[in-house]
Order: sequence, then C-alpha cells, then structure tokens
Amino acid sequence: MEPTVHDVLAFHRVDRAAYEHLLSLGAGRHSSRDAVALLMWFHGKAGLDAVSHVRALVRTQAAAAQLVEEARAVLLHGADAETTTLLSLACGEDDDARVRRFLASCGTADAPRRGVADVLGGVGALVFDDRLHAILRRYEAGGRDGGALPGELAAPYRRRVAAEVQEEDGRSLFITFSKGFPLTRVEVEEFFTERWGGDCVARVMMEKTPAGEPPTYGRIVFRRAATAAAVLAGRPLVKLVVNGRHLWARMYVPRSASGRRQRFCDACV
Repeated sequence: MEPTVHDVLAFHRVDRAAYEHLLSLGAGRHSSRDAVALLMWFHGKAGLDAVSHVRALVRTQAAAAQLVEEARAVLLHGADAETTTLLSLACGEDDDARVRRFLASCGTADAPRRGVADVLGGVGALVFDDRLHAILRRYEAGGRDGGALPGELAAPYRRRVAAEVQEEDGRSLFITFSKGFPLTRVEVEEFFTERWGGDCVARVMMEKTPAGEPPTYGRIVFRRAATAAAVLAGRPLVKLVVNGRHLWARMYVPRSASGRRQRFCDACV
C-alpha cells in the first residue's frame, strides 16, 4: 500500500520539529530548511542521526546562526568547508572529524548539493510545506475523533508528487543573471517571497556548474501559476533588481531554443 501524505508527515515529525526550532531562534526560513535537509541527507546516506539532536544542541540564536552557516559552507565547499563543529556534534563527534570524513568519502564537492536537492525534491516537499502542516495541526487539534483525514493528508504520497511535477512548467520562470554578477538561490527566493508573499515559492533551482563557478541561470517554481503571471504582468521578459544586481525572468520552457538541455540543482546556494 502506498504511504499517504499523512504517513510521510508523521514519519518526519523530528525533521519538522528541528526546522521549526531553528526558525524560533531567528534563523532564516530558507537557510533553516537547507540545514535540516542536509542533516536528513546525512541520515539517509550514512545513517548519521543528527536531526534528533538539533533541539538539545542548538539552544541560542548564536548557535542556530552557526549551524545554518556551517550547513551553507558545506553546500558551497563540501569537505573543504572551514568548520563543521556543530554539524559534527549533532552527528555524535566532539570535533570536525566525522562530518569531514563522511564528506571526503562522497567523492565530489557537489555531493551535498545533490543530496539536499534530492531531499527537497522528495519528502522535503512535504516536510517544509507550511500549508500542509497547518492542515495537520487543525486535524490533530480536533482530537481526530475517528474523523476522516482531510483529502490533502489522505492523498497517496507518490501520486501527489508526480502530479505536482507534471504541472510545474506552467508556474515556473526561467531566470538569468548579468555575467559576473550572479545571485544565490537564497537571494532569489527571499526577493520573490518578500514581494509576492511568504509562501509563494515552491523551490528555486540554479544551473549545475563545476565547483567554484557561479551559475548564470536558474528556474523558480511558484506554488500558483497566477504568481508567475503576476511577476511578468503580461510581458514576455522582465528585468528585476535583486540586491543591486540584475535578474531577467521569462516563462520557463523545458529546453532552450538551441535544444541545449538546462541543468539545474535545487541546492545550489
């Protein structure tokens, strides 16, 4: 029997709790999500049960800021990240050794980015969905009382994800940056959420590039096609200014006019 959305949310309660804990300590929504997704990848890839230690280990705003910064460094630099002290503590080591050994064993510097992309494109789509968790809280607050699960919680997990992927193109924009003035995924996501609503963005993907090379394009997927249309406002191409740098946006098509396949990564920072 296929797991339901409710089954997945129930199984990943610890992951959601760690995410909400980081938010409560002032860590940013996007950086908190990436940090927890990285720890989820650690668990799936190497059996390192780090997420369950987050709430006990991270008790201050400074510690939350350090954890998300370490996660960001790992996503940028892999095993060459400057420090992974808190990440290693969460994994049961009192120094950087365990995380560094694990990252070094992954073979490529972009392995963490690919791993987090897999998480965000899979169960993370549910774990970090505020709307679904609001529905879950209302259902549980009602005492359940034998009542039927709300339709969105009762939906089969696999079927739900497949349906979302099929209609993503219609609510996506293709974005490009000025040469030499790239933007990070977090900057792009924060720009759109600040202007079109905190829950408007489903995910942002950036061009997959060799280590050290900045992306030149990306793709932003909104939760509703109406948001993509509002950004364009009837124009085929719009120029936006994000943190002093230019971003061009147009409707997304799966392949460019030249036929070159676009290579994206959810976790590029």
